[in-house]
Amino acid sequence: MAKEISNDLLKAILARVGGPANIATCGNCMTRLRLSVHDSTQVDPAIRTLEGVKGVVLSDNQVQVIFGPGKAQRAADAMNALLANSGETLMQAADIAAKTKSQLKAKQTSGVQQFLSKFATIFTPLIPGFIAAGLLLGIATLIGTVMHLPADAQGMLADALNLMKVFSKGLFTFLVILIGYNAAQAFGGTGVNGAIIASLFLLGYNPAATTGYFSGIQDFFGLPIDPRGNIIGVLIAAWASARIECIIRRFMPDDLDMLLTSMLTLLVTAALAYLIIMPLGGWLFEGMSWLFIHLNSNPLGCAVLAGLFLVSVVFGVHQGFIPVYLALMSSQGFNSLFPILSMAGAGQVGAALALYWRAERHSALRSQVRGAIIPGLLGVGEPLIYGVTLPRMKPFITACLGGAAGGLFIGLVAWSGLPMGLNSAFGPSGLVALPLMTSAQGILPAMAVYAAGMAISYLGGFIFTVLFGCRNVNLD
Repeated sequence: MAKEISNDLLKAILARVGGPANIATCGNCMTRLRLSVHDSTQVDPAIRTLEGVKGVVLSDNQVQVIFGPGKAQRAADAMNALLANSGETLMQAADIAAKTKSQLKAKQTSGVQQFLSKFATIFTPLIPGFIAAGLLLGIATLIGTVMHLPADAQGMLADALNLMKVFSKGLFTFLVILIGYNAAQAFGGTGVNGAIIASLFLLGYNPAATTGYFSGIQDFFGLPIDPRGNIIGVLIAAWASARIECIIRRFMPDDLDMLLTSMLTLLVTAALAYLIIMPLGGWLFEGMSWLFIHLNSNPLGCAVLAGLFLVSVVFGVHQGFIPVYLALMSSQGFNSLFPILSMAGAGQVGAALALYWRAERHSALRSQVRGAIIPGLLGVGEPLIYGVTLPRMKPFITACLGGAAGGLFIGLVAWSGLPMGLNSAFGPSGLVALPLMTSAQGILPAMAVYAAGMAISYLGGFIFTVLFGCRNVNLD
């Protein structure tokens, strides 16, 4: 195990969050170890001073410890092993019942935070697949474009490129089933029930159709079935499935639980899906797609989105954009929001370079920037945020302005007739995302727009920070 996530480090973190008895759940996203605690007053903010910890986000009853890609997964696995072997009795609800009025208010206002954190639980396990399939598709498309291969090309190269593209088709064909499984588990139900309910959105209900998978039914007791809603509908249906399952299990005798609970859950949830959730999900899906498609083609809207994205990262709610990514993929064929939000990370890089330029030659600030700038260029922004710009505040604001400049540029290009986006619902940002860009005009124009937007964000973050972000700021 890497030094940054050694058992000694995890034990030190454990001690500073109140010990094993204070931890309710332990999980992770791509870059963060996420600990839900019973009593937030026992959490010591000094966690951020531990060597190997790149940053900490404290949000009500959740502690997010930033390690970086790959390391977060290993940290979560090791932490769960420590918790399993701790031998301590978990804190009972009665032990933490006494709360102050301000704490109660904080818990009441954390509903949005807790709701958005569910998306991390649902989608984080899928992100490696999104990245892998997107990279393979992007590389294959780039090679085919550069080599001028026609769509019906034959031969070993064409076969190899088609193989690289097939994973993306498989992922997005059956994506709703994966989401249904994860969502049902995240909401407290049985994953396979969510997957089965999600498959209802994938099946066809027209026997005359020549594509897809015919379900065997055309209507629901005389009412037409319109499997709309896509990801939004699946999330609602998976939530309903989990809630229905919990209610049924509450009254089901133990001897009949295995036999009847899931069966009744599927029947009731399917009826709700056909009658209510599919139409409702369809309206929500169309409304969300319309809103963000028009916002993405509005230069000022793009600037606002790019400028505020770092704030959402700081509060740990950026995973809430993932359903929007999926909606845009279904409606546009590419994720036009992702490259706009990626400009925020580029603005962060520009701000960090400005601080490096203004800092003393042998200062600690220069060492901090050197350690975080390469991950920042490759799309991992937390080390720069929590180690460089956010502690000094002004550079964080100017970094947001730099990202807004890049977002404004991409919005202007889309408004002028060249919308572009990521070829996958999710993927790496920074320079790594270049081959994943696509548009109706092809991959090369999309790559050029993205690269130009990144350059503008780098430059904007640098200039704004030099002019406004270094005054009365600690540059040591």
